[in-house]
Amino acid sequence: MGPDDGFDGKGFSAEQLRYSWKDARILSFIFAGACLACVGMAFYVFANVPWDTRMPYDGRYNRAGTGIPMQIAMLPVLVPILGFWRAVRRPEKEPRTKAGRVRIYVIAVFAAGVCILAQWTMAEAILVAGGAVS
Repeated sequence: MGPDDGFDGKGFSAEQLRYSWKDARILSFIFAGACLACVGMAFYVFANVPWDTRMPYDGRYNRAGTGIPMQIAMLPVLVPILGFWRAVRRPEKEPRTKAGRVRIYVIAVFAAGVCILAQWTMAEAILVAGGAVS
């Protein structure tokens, strides 16, 4: 972390600098936890559902009804989580007010929760399609 990242600490008071680093650590921890939860769900699904299971799909691009492979269906949620995690792991480039800090925590927890809920929903659908859960 330094000038290469565009973060040099200029314009920050000592307290703001400390809060910026603290926010980066906490937000990184939130998204790392969300990533681990989603990867854990994916491993559970992979362990309990046959590899040839496909998600039912009769949409516009697949009229044959063969469906989406289960392995691919578990990946899309990890992309935004990894993007969020990468975005929050560095301190802010500009000082933030207390209200701004509260807002970013609320948004981060909401985004992580939505990603976990999406992975949970997809995992449940795959477990039902694979016959592991009725």
